[in-house]
Amino acid sequence: MSKQYLWTSIAIGFVLGLFLIQPLGLSLFLYDSRGDQGDYWNLFKVVFVQATNFGDFDQILKNLLFAIMGSSLALMFIFRKRIFLLNGKQMDRHTVLELINKGESSRVEFKSSLRWDVRQNKVNKQLEFIIVKTIAAFMNTDGGKLLIGVDDNGSILGLNQDFETLKKPDKDGFEQYLMQLVSLKLGTHLCTGVNVFFYRYGENDVCYLEIGPARMPVYVSQDGRSLFYIRTGNGTRELDLPEAILHIGRREGALK
Repeated sequence: MSKQYLWTSIAIGFVLGLFLIQPLGLSLFLYDSRGDQGDYWNLFKVVFVQATNFGDFDQILKNLLFAIMGSSLALMFIFRKRIFLLNGKQMDRHTVLELINKGESSRVEFKSSLRWDVRQNKVNKQLEFIIVKTIAAFMNTDGGKLLIGVDDNGSILGLNQDFETLKKPDKDGFEQYLMQLVSLKLGTHLCTGVNVFFYRYGENDVCYLEIGPARMPVYVSQDGRSLFYIRTGNGTRELDLPEAILHIGRREGALK
């Protein structure tokens, strides 16, 4: 989803809230308070004209309230699929467990941790980079599912050690840190393409990422370079410039 589309939708919601929801709501209230007597459409016109008056402080506050309401409804409409997806995922933890039992594939990847290196017994920034490039690879291919807190064999390791490395050592802190990585390494506009969920199995939490395909090429920013990754089989592969151009051309043709 582009920023232009997002802001255009917010602006449309703003205008609808101001000049449609406000006059409809207030005129209905006035009509009902008068015992359904009088000319409703005349009341609507009066309220509509009042909405265009930005010189009155009380009216400005009402305009702002209904404009925000309209923008909020527009955002809810845009993200309705993700809201429904969130509810569905939270209700079905067994589906994720089945996914783990099936193992990795071109659309499913397991990672033991976000930043805690068990072998070195310390934070390892390279592990963060691996997570980010995996997300980018899914976006540059057909999307996919990334589970953090699960090793290559499908054993659930949990996120407790990752939690302990964060300023806010819990699921909220983990999600915030993860989305900061996506924002810094891939771009803030791509955060909306990653849906984050948590599932608890015994004493261990698993972070489940639902990653959608991006319509534009996604590059990973690393040491002043822009790197391009895709999914091949059940792995992540970096493409050089000629390969990346060829892949992007083929993918854009498939999306048309």
